[in-house]
Amino acid sequence: MSAVYYYGQDGEKVDATIKMLFDLDEKELRWSTALNASVYDFVGFVFRENNILIVFPKHYCSVSDIILLNDSHKERAYDIGLLYGVIKKYSEKAGVSSKAKTYIGAQDGYDSDYPFKPFFDIYEYFQKYGLYKEKDVKVVPGGSGKVSWKKTIEKAQKIVSEGNLIFAPLYIKKKNLNSVFITDCMAFIIDYTLDTFHNFFSLKNTGYKRDRFDYLNSIDFVISQLNQYKNRVFKDIHKQLIMNMISFFDQYKRRTKSKGGKIHVNIKYFDKIWQEMVGLYLNKHFVGIDSTGEGLIFDETQTHSSIVFEDKAYTDIDDSNHHFYIDADHIAYDGAALFIFDSKYYFEATHLNYKQYSYNEILRYYYSGIMNIYNALLMPGDERHELHFALNSAYTGSRLVGNKIIEQYLSTKKVMEEYLKK
Repeated sequence: MSAVYYYGQDGEKVDATIKMLFDLDEKELRWSTALNASVYDFVGFVFRENNILIVFPKHYCSVSDIILLNDSHKERAYDIGLLYGVIKKYSEKAGVSSKAKTYIGAQDGYDSDYPFKPFFDIYEYFQKYGLYKEKDVKVVPGGSGKVSWKKTIEKAQKIVSEGNLIFAPLYIKKKNLNSVFITDCMAFIIDYTLDTFHNFFSLKNTGYKRDRFDYLNSIDFVISQLNQYKNRVFKDIHKQLIMNMISFFDQYKRRTKSKGGKIHVNIKYFDKIWQEMVGLYLNKHFVGIDSTGEGLIFDETQTHSSIVFEDKAYTDIDDSNHHFYIDADHIAYDGAALFIFDSKYYFEATHLNYKQYSYNEILRYYYSGIMNIYNALLMPGDERHELHFALNSAYTGSRLVGNKIIEQYLSTKKVMEEYLKK
């Protein structure tokens, strides 16, 4: 049965049908007073039977696009792969470890309740050795099947009858059913996972024609059989393979019971990813400030900005016993101008960002020779700029610079694509 795709966006209203179909709860939703409705509160994926929900980051596309996608249920393979690629790259690079103990990749650590860790261990075995093939044939006396003439000549009684040499009994080659079951289980785990998450992985499946046994609805039996077979193999690598298979089915069973059959691959910290992506985007494409002093200029053809931004903490700003400090997301000083930029993974900016203004004032006199201070909030949205704050002249005194905060909106999709470029 082919998958049916549903779509949403972080911070956007949740369709009642989708909420019910995927049994979304308070861990995945929050109440928006602005929209007077439940909205998505994560980025990622939810799988339930043959239904897949993809929740994009804030302002990834328009609300009308989401509505059209949910009417068509089409697979947006490129966008799904882009979202997964961004999450995976950040997780591997940052080495983050949220509450999850399972993985979507060998080093990933974001929230997932699918048994990816045992899957990758099993797949690593497959890459090294192929499917399980520990001696899968035994030779037994009598019965029907292919004759092992070597064993028959060695062990069978030889009878001469009417000039003919007869061997009795014939020794027959029999397949070891233990081996067949282990191989089938292994092939199921690999192919089922790769089929289910085909947007995520560019790994090859086994190509093995296994039986039609329903492993997922017979998990207790499968685990019981694997536990028996574990004691019948001798090599450590084979024992570990079977233990990984037991772990896969055990985790899958516990996930099904606790989550009503849902599979989650999602994160709650896309603000951290946004900061990482924006930092890369700035250091590639930032050119400067426009003539109005109220907008940032970027050049997509440029691969290295002449102005280098860094994430910098100022730990010596406070002489009190509190020892307060500030940490600027993206700061650059070129000898004449100070750029204080902050990544804000906001749905919209409705209140004065006091923290950003305080950074402006704390650092105003720290650097020598400053002729200009540019302060900006970098947010997801349609590409544009707006004035977030402009200090009234009655309050500026002798301060001629650093009296504005810009709202600079960047295309979520474009920033994600730049993040994944080599």
